[in-house]
Amino acid sequence: MDDIDRKLLMVIVTNPRISFRELSEKLGITKQAAHHRMQILKRAGVIERITVDISVPYLRAIPVAVFGISKASSFPRIFDELGQCEHTRRVIAGCGNYVYVNGILRNMSELDEFVGIVKRTAGLRRATVGLYSAERGLMPNYVIDGITDTKPSHRRLSPLDLRIIISLKQDVRKPVEGIAKELHVSAKTVRKHLEDMMSEGLVELHVRTDSPKAGDLMFAVHVTLREGADGAEVGRRLLARYPFKDAFLLAFSNIPKLLIWIFWTGGLSQMREILSATEDDEDIVALMPNLGYMMRIYSTWQDRLPEEMLQACERFGTKIRRQGEYESVRRLGALESQSGHETSSVRQSSV
Repeated sequence: MDDIDRKLLMVIVTNPRISFRELSEKLGITKQAAHHRMQILKRAGVIERITVDISVPYLRAIPVAVFGISKASSFPRIFDELGQCEHTRRVIAGCGNYVYVNGILRNMSELDEFVGIVKRTAGLRRATVGLYSAERGLMPNYVIDGITDTKPSHRRLSPLDLRIIISLKQDVRKPVEGIAKELHVSAKTVRKHLEDMMSEGLVELHVRTDSPKAGDLMFAVHVTLREGADGAEVGRRLLARYPFKDAFLLAFSNIPKLLIWIFWTGGLSQMREILSATEDDEDIVALMPNLGYMMRIYSTWQDRLPEEMLQACERFGTKIRRQGEYESVRRLGALESQSGHETSSVRQSSV
């Protein structure tokens, strides 16, 4: 990739539904050139998918990380097996047999099971478990594996909201007019529902990318902080010194002395420049850079949820808010199936 490609990725990731006219203006190229570059990045697998999910904060779901050194000899097999777990969102293999696994849980009761699956499958000698904390100022203005500091509204998703989300699943850049025709409603109605869901933090629009497929290098730097250091303040300093655009820091509520600094560069010389900028920071005790050379992104239970919630809404004639309410309706549906009939009293008590 060249610098225009990298800038295109950042613009698209920040605003997945940006028009080609706006994109071309930001890149300083023609609309045709912007479209051509995006198609090349898609064919190369750098842009894997542009999609939408019901947001993690709205669902009160929990993004987590499990990482450590693996004893395994075959990473492709590990990746395949981890991808079968409905909680696994992303797996990265680094040098020294280091493995990072990002997951999304419905609630904390699923944590032990997920950690156990990762430890057994990846053969981790010792696993570190991190609960993501969306520290303001450390994350960019786009969602990564469900991590965001957005505070969503509390309104319930309507059946039309869910149909719009489902329509956008395969390509979030689908025109409003196309969605309206598909759902047999007006474009004005679709636009209003979509804008409301986005502004209220009910959905996440995101681009799944894999820059190393085009030759860029991906680094995960473990930043160990001194006792008592303000992780958010240190993180903001690091981002301010960082000379490139595509970078963010991950913080963990249960590991306050650790930040994981993720960035992509065009070469090792840029990585050395980045790390040298931290040498005089008195709040940093140690840096451990790791090169990520293999990555996969998977669908989770979160991807299936809109269709499942829509089925529940239509069956019970109600709206549903968040995962807990959907689970309540789903359990009632299972009970009805066992009894072999539906009653109006069940419908009324469903939510």
